[in-house]
Amino acid sequence: MAKETMFTLADFLTAQKALRDASGAEEETFNVEELIGMASDEIEMLKEQGKSDDEIAALMQKSTGKTVTGANVKEYYLTPEERERWDEEDDEDQ
Repeated sequence: MAKETMFTLADFLTAQKALRDASGAEEETFNVEELIGMASDEIEMLKEQGKSDDEIAALMQKSTGKTVTGANVKEYYLTPEERERWDEEDDEDQ
């Protein structure tokens, strides 16, 4: 059986940007609630490693250069159950 080609998140984002640029689509933007919601899997892993909401927010702020607070992480973090419902709602919208 042939080995399946795998793509990293960085690969995906690079390809998506190239496709959006080629199609003339506007750049996608996300508010802090959406950013934290979409990153909740990774936030959960950091929480399990003992990181605080403030430490997680600092990582996000350092990487984006935009304001993210511990209060944002606390308010908008989605639990696994909430993420499952969020995914189901997305599936229903399609």
